[in-house]
Amino acid sequence: MAISGIHNILIIGPTNSDKNVDLSTALYDTADILHKLGYKTTIIVENPTALLSSGDFFDRVVVEKVNGENVLNYVNQFRPDAILPTVGDRNALGIVSGLNGKISTTKVLGTSYFAALATFKRELFISKLNQNKLPVINFISSDDEDELYDFIRSIGFPIIARRRFSNRHSSGWTNINNLFELDNFMALEDDKTTKIEIERSIRGFSEYSMTVVRDRFDNAALIGTIEDIEPIGIHHLDSNLVSPALSLNDSKLQKLRNYSIKLARVFDIVGVCTAHFALNHKTGECYLTEFIPRMSEETKFLEYATCYPLATVAVELNLGYQLDKLQLDSGNSFNGAEEPFMDHITSRFPQWNSKEQRYIGPSKTSDSSIIVNGFSIEEVFNKGPLNDKLNDNLTRYEQLHKLDDDQLFEKIIHPTSWMLDVLLEAIRRDFELPVLSEVTGINMPYLVVLKRIMENSAIIRDDAVDEENIERLVEMGVKGVGYSKVLLDRDEIVTKSVVKSKKSISVASENFENRNYFVTSGISNDIEMTDRKKIVVRSPIITSKKNIMVRQFVLLQLVKSINQNGLEAVIVGREPWSTPLEIRDIAYEIADPHMELRHLNLIPNESVFKIIDFSETLSAEDVENNEVFQISSKKIKSLDVKGETTMRIIVVSDGDNFTIPSIIFRKSINDKSYEISSFNNFLTQPEKNEILEIVKQELSDNNQINVFNFELVKSNGHWLVTLISEGMNGDIIRHELASSVHVIDTLVKMILGNKFKIGMDIDEIFYNDDDEYLVTINDKKFETFDFKETQTLLNEEIKDY
Repeated sequence: MAISGIHNILIIGPTNSDKNVDLSTALYDTADILHKLGYKTTIIVENPTALLSSGDFFDRVVVEKVNGENVLNYVNQFRPDAILPTVGDRNALGIVSGLNGKISTTKVLGTSYFAALATFKRELFISKLNQNKLPVINFISSDDEDELYDFIRSIGFPIIARRRFSNRHSSGWTNINNLFELDNFMALEDDKTTKIEIERSIRGFSEYSMTVVRDRFDNAALIGTIEDIEPIGIHHLDSNLVSPALSLNDSKLQKLRNYSIKLARVFDIVGVCTAHFALNHKTGECYLTEFIPRMSEETKFLEYATCYPLATVAVELNLGYQLDKLQLDSGNSFNGAEEPFMDHITSRFPQWNSKEQRYIGPSKTSDSSIIVNGFSIEEVFNKGPLNDKLNDNLTRYEQLHKLDDDQLFEKIIHPTSWMLDVLLEAIRRDFELPVLSEVTGINMPYLVVLKRIMENSAIIRDDAVDEENIERLVEMGVKGVGYSKVLLDRDEIVTKSVVKSKKSISVASENFENRNYFVTSGISNDIEMTDRKKIVVRSPIITSKKNIMVRQFVLLQLVKSINQNGLEAVIVGREPWSTPLEIRDIAYEIADPHMELRHLNLIPNESVFKIIDFSETLSAEDVENNEVFQISSKKIKSLDVKGETTMRIIVVSDGDNFTIPSIIFRKSINDKSYEISSFNNFLTQPEKNEILEIVKQELSDNNQINVFNFELVKSNGHWLVTLISEGMNGDIIRHELASSVHVIDTLVKMILGNKFKIGMDIDEIFYNDDDEYLVTINDKKFETFDFKETQTLLNEEIKDY
């Protein structure tokens, strides 16, 4: 039963969508379920493009800097019944911790003041864990040398130490292994106000994280486990992650599970909580290193890996629902207390934009990540970090092959983003696995896996594929052999690449249809599809955080539009899409990192109405196929002309006629820039005529259905075209949010055969009846203005636009 007295909820959103794109679908799911359950919602967010929605679920969107002052001002003015910070980022917890005693009767859902504060104040975290006999790394911060030495004697070596200066800055952590190194560190000259911080070193320990859910009645469940293949000392997001944690035996798993649930109980977490652990397999030492009482990148990864709807479950628990009596869509019941049991392995591996080696350590350096699935760790490695199509591993191998043993060992000691390739080369040279495990801190099972992969590569390189090893190679995810004559001459399904449903015990129920698949090997194909006509959407591979946001938004709107128009969407990608819950039962999603699906003929051709390619990987066959429709961004024209006044225009064409539903105006004045969306309504009639003639002229030879993006610069009182591209670029989210015309849905209708009215007048072509305008100042500060406020801004600040 939900907590009574809650009707209006303020959701604290993330601060920067480019850094927190994993929270976007969690935010979307949260708003969706609150809307279906009948709650009024307001979100405070800095960048509204993080919402993935034009505000369907929000009764009010406050576009302000997400800080304590603005949250408090909203609470004092509108008096919401509750605040929900758990789908914001770490900043949201900081805001909550600072609101204690200031918000009267407004409840904080999910995370208490003390729990929020403990995520920032390490001494509070340690004190609370010590009181409750949970294993934690004690530390000291002192300027008293005797006190420091007494503390070191109590914990022993190795330790790490740093200086904390009076201006709140600190030196980097120094590893200290013995008394001699400690004396040298202490002998360095100090300012009298400097304190020294010391704690037990856990460098080289294995790192695990456990995510649990808990309700207000103290029912709890472990939803998933994650293991970092690289040891502690390398940033969590620069490590290759595997779920479930494969190197934990049952006794260790149960110990960490119990610690996680006890931690959630100690801080009275209602909702979701992730606990990080450091574990030394040799000594048995185990420490809690961090807890995250909110949605995070890890929870979104686990939501995909387990199919467990974590965001929806967490918000219902926040509202007071019992764990085994939840509702997925305000109608279907869901038992959230059943712990998922995965029949597959899911891995997330980091990606760097540069192909060069990058040294990795405590600070995050990766730019993005890719998720893959498999039934063996060999398959996961071959699909992911060792996939030459994604990572250019062949070039890495050639460079590493030229190093002598000493140079190679140097790269083993100082890990880089090529760590697994380095280890493969070391194994090829017969470096001993126990030595490699000791030096790198990587558990032996993963080194054994790398050895098997290396042996398989040798078989392929020597052209030794035969009846005896073909099945083993295919089952381990080695591609390129799957279409060999040896394989094709055999009838057994075990040798063929197929599509396998991703299953976990607790959610494989009649009330929760799972349409999430991945291309794998060696398992009978179990994809089942309805007879409805389908549109296949090929999803792009992601190279940056901003690209993820565009993909999430475009795929969400495409699936909704395809479904509303009576067809069924099949999303095929080289990496999975973190799908919002409401989309999961109306679309199939197939992860296909080697792009094999088109050759498997598992989707009947007669059931495919159209293929929409958003992947930038059109083959010659696709170009000749009229059924393939490309919407990825493709440059048509470019001129290097700069100007202080520019416009970005989106044009939707049916091949004969077009509309211009959204215009983004930009003006730079001295060191300040302004961007105004939905600028259609501020154009004069002569300006509309001029823009219309420009678009007609540029598209005169183009008779295809698509979205076109124009960039214009004002030069000598006239508009000049500087860039034209077709397809979906980074502006699509803003155009959708800013326009009363849904661009993506309009495009889908054109693909299905609809046409614009012939002979539209100029006002119909530029039609946009938005009454709120998104204004961005200096590319950072987002605000929403009404027509009068925007007109005042144009007249008084921007002037002579």
